[in-house]
Amino acid sequence: MSKSDSYGRRVVQASALVIAASVAGFAPANAGNSGETDSYMAGDFHNHTTCTDGTTSLETMITKSINTFDLDWMAQAGHGGSYTRDCRYDDPEGDSSKTGSGKLWEQTIGAAAIKGDVANSTSYSPDGLPHRAMWRWQMLQEFVYPEVSRMSKKLKNPMLYVGLETNSPGHEHVSSTVLGAQRSWDWKGSTGNVDALAEFEYRFDRSDTDMSGPGGTPGVANSGIWKGKVANASGTGLGTANHINKAVPSVAWMQANYPLQSYFVPAHVERAGVFDPNGNRGFNVEHFRDFNNAGPTVAVGFETMPGHQASNNRGEYRKNFGGAGIDSAGVTTFGGTGIYGAKIGGLWDAMLGEGRNWFFFASSDWHNRGAFSPYVRESTQDFYPGEYQKLYIPRPGSRSVLLRPQLIVDAVRAGNSFSVSGDLISGELSYRAELIEECVLPRRNQPCTRVTNVAKMGETLVVPRGKSVRITLTVTDPDKANNSPYKFNNPSLLQVGIKQPLNKPKLDHVDFIRGEVTGVIAPTDPKYTDATNATAAIYATFDGNKWTKQGQKRTMSFVIPNVQSNQYVRARGTNLPRSTPLETDAQGNPLADLDPTAITDAKNTIPCTDKACPAHLQVLNGQKFSSYDVAAWADLWFYTNPIFIRVSDQPKLLVEKNAELAQQLAKN
Repeated sequence: MSKSDSYGRRVVQASALVIAASVAGFAPANAGNSGETDSYMAGDFHNHTTCTDGTTSLETMITKSINTFDLDWMAQAGHGGSYTRDCRYDDPEGDSSKTGSGKLWEQTIGAAAIKGDVANSTSYSPDGLPHRAMWRWQMLQEFVYPEVSRMSKKLKNPMLYVGLETNSPGHEHVSSTVLGAQRSWDWKGSTGNVDALAEFEYRFDRSDTDMSGPGGTPGVANSGIWKGKVANASGTGLGTANHINKAVPSVAWMQANYPLQSYFVPAHVERAGVFDPNGNRGFNVEHFRDFNNAGPTVAVGFETMPGHQASNNRGEYRKNFGGAGIDSAGVTTFGGTGIYGAKIGGLWDAMLGEGRNWFFFASSDWHNRGAFSPYVRESTQDFYPGEYQKLYIPRPGSRSVLLRPQLIVDAVRAGNSFSVSGDLISGELSYRAELIEECVLPRRNQPCTRVTNVAKMGETLVVPRGKSVRITLTVTDPDKANNSPYKFNNPSLLQVGIKQPLNKPKLDHVDFIRGEVTGVIAPTDPKYTDATNATAAIYATFDGNKWTKQGQKRTMSFVIPNVQSNQYVRARGTNLPRSTPLETDAQGNPLADLDPTAITDAKNTIPCTDKACPAHLQVLNGQKFSSYDVAAWADLWFYTNPIFIRVSDQPKLLVEKNAELAQQLAKN
């Protein structure tokens, strides 16, 4: 039978279900999902305010994200370390018409109230002089969490919580949270606290070098309440040492203390390049395997669809990102997604090919508008949370389910989520796999298939060897404008004769990628560092000539016959046809996103000829061309997480074992 837990995942034993042989138990042979969809909630878990290196206050960012860009949930994240500004106040940078208050902690609470070892910084200094900086652990406890709680009450939204973009030792950045006693949704009772996340930041953030901590004597190591902090490694081999001695232990700490209340999701994973054993940058496949091994219910995926989508270097990926000769992995993004997620048969498929619970996530990484004020809609850098990218998690099917941040953590762990840019599709979606058995309808002699169990994203369908599986995806192509401020026709599509406003994109086609699951690779195996899966390939493609259309819903269904091996199926879709110049290849794969500031040949540009093309676009030989935010709005994608299929005579996949571990932890 299908066993469900409260964490949004089921392990489906399809062979255990016997359906009565009645007309009600059958469907025509070509039947699939008939257009019904599940409802998902849109959110964002990686963004920045003036607490760290952003340009808007907590209130401004949260209010715009929830009220203007229709997010249902969000974390306020931001880096670990130490910072000078009081993020309860606006501080728009680079905008002479809205200078903001620019308040510093020194001014609002006084230097004497700042705890821990003394840290000074010139970052965001109004006078260029060093000012007393506050450690992030204190900021989280005393200011960020109360402010997020206040906004939760003000906006009547219980799905707000505090996260952290931690500076991971040995690597770059990781989106994370530890809920602990966070109770921002509890408006009438206890207000809770964010102590668990603050402790995680203090112990493991590479930029938090405070050694005294809360309750301690400044300058006296381990004098506070959190004992035994490990200092960062230095010198030759520091990257490897930090990974082994601090990054992996940070995941293990989450797993040991908050296994169902935490997530650890490496962010913009390709940006800093491949891993440097002598520095703090980059991720390789072996590090993701290490994290998943150490935290099977907390280290469950990566942000390979990064923020900074309006940047001239989309996602901020570029050559020489880490210095001369140190390029981002893949150098660029591909349709706004890094090469680890965008390349079929690459790193993501390698992880899925082990049967790992390793899932795909997107985020805004909101900081600023680049050349523009954060109060306008044009951008040469970032989009607000929800404005361009949305991460969708399941909406509870019952009103009796308490809306609270735990639902977000549960969904991240379960993998029942999908990521979308530019509102290409909405939050009404159904993606499922069914065991099918051929039959004949009694008295009608009409071919049919038996009604059976269903597995959704992140789940595993277990089928008898030789049986067939039907895959069905229904998405909703919205018939309304997205958040783009531009109504002129998409320059990328004009190249192929399609007139379509930038703010009203249409889904062009959807690919289904299938790969074999061959089992977990041991750390001692030479293949542990292999980031490829040669079995992954496009299995089916649907467009307007093949999918079923019902209103704004698009349903795609196909059968994988005679299943003889363990496998997975994931989906992606775009607004761009195959062979769109400079955007997609003949198979529909995204091409490299070019840096418009480095282009010297007009052949590498997509002209923007409409009179409404904005003035901030790059120009070559007197001609504006698609760049910055226009290039982002022109090139849209969505990615689902996979469904796994296991042959019933084979051992359980790791994704199943880790789901069962979560179930067992929930019972204890």
